[in-house]
Amino acid sequence: MRIYFIFFLSLILTKISAQNEEKNKSWGLHFGYSTQQIAPFNLPDYEFTQGHILGQLSFKKYTYKKLGVHLIAEGGYYHAQHQLINKWFTSTVYFDHFPDAFHEEMLQNKSIHQVVLHAGIEIAHFLNPKTQLFGYIAIGPMWTSKQTERLASGFAFSDNFGMGVKFKLTKNTWLSSLLVIRHESNGNLTFPNSGHNTLGMRLGVVFNLIAPQKDVVQPSSLSMP
Repeated sequence: MRIYFIFFLSLILTKISAQNEEKNKSWGLHFGYSTQQIAPFNLPDYEFTQGHILGQLSFKKYTYKKLGVHLIAEGGYYHAQHQLINKWFTSTVYFDHFPDAFHEEMLQNKSIHQVVLHAGIEIAHFLNPKTQLFGYIAIGPMWTSKQTERLASGFAFSDNFGMGVKFKLTKNTWLSSLLVIRHESNGNLTFPNSGHNTLGMRLGVVFNLIAPQKDVVQPSSLSMP
């Protein structure tokens, strides 16, 4: 599924590049926090929270009237905290090499470092030249530093889905707010692979975002007959 998504983005990029040449690329810096301890993911058997910082580049965009399609690339860092609460929540029978003291290790609060690269797409609707609603999908590889009872360390995938809004602050600056769901798993490349799911908020600043101007109607002055 992830490979098909990236291939689909490459086809869109090829088509749009023939239609739309942009001199100024929009880019942004985003900060976020998400947690497993919230509906619909609030399992009581373990705790998992994470903060992150992402750089984002919109390397190609196409606008028609009030709609916009933005192809984006992201890279950044996640810092997660994990602790197993219920030692019987996980099974160890599927491990090829059962680690010593596995449950005791999982019961400890651990700090996890992750590095990610995302390819994504934003589909935006401009309510007016200063307000944009957008849907967001971004998928890509990641490296995670420590194993949990739900995800092996090393190579994995980061899947992100969200809805957000952007507000224009100055001529070249926009404030971005996004509600995002994130799923981490390794595509069954190794065990364990139940993965982690989180829900959170992301705030950021975006530069050089240009709203379409075709449908902006300026009020005209009334003339007397």
